[in-house]
Order: sequence, then C-alpha cells, then structure tokens
Amino acid sequence: MTQIKERAFNIIQKLPDDKMIFVVSILEGLEGLCISQEDEKSVSQRAYQDLQKYRKEGRQEVDYKAELEQALEEKYESIG
Repeated sequence: MTQIKERAFNIIQKLPDDKMIFVVSILEGLEGLCISQEDEKSVSQRAYQDLQKYRKEGRQEVDYKAELEQALEEKYESIG
C-alpha cells in the first residue's frame, strides 16, 4: 500500500461511525472520476461507431454539381 493510501486508511479508521457517511459520499463522487475510455464516449458517439460498422462504399458515381443544379431548379423554378 502506498503511503498516501495508508494515511487515508488511518484517518478513516479514526473517524466515528456517524461521520463515515460523509466519507462514503466523497468516495462515491471520486469513483465517478475514474471512468474507462469506453465509458467516456457519449451515447451518440457509440451509436455513430455502430453505424460505421454497417457503412458500405458507394459504387455509383455521383455528379454533385448536376444534382445541386437540379435541386435548385426544382426549388426555385416558381421564382424565375
């Protein structure tokens, strides 16, 4: 056991039982700081990673300029 842990253990042993609830509360709060990297990821990040597993390469060539022009014409044809 390291010296710091021994010191903490000795301090905890000297505390009366009615004060232990505060120590437990503090320790539970500290336990939240010691999370693994997997737990650090948010739900949305994990969902995104799951979706990436199923992602496939597109085999069809897309002319994005032509797609954009067509979409703009459809949207704004009533104006022009």
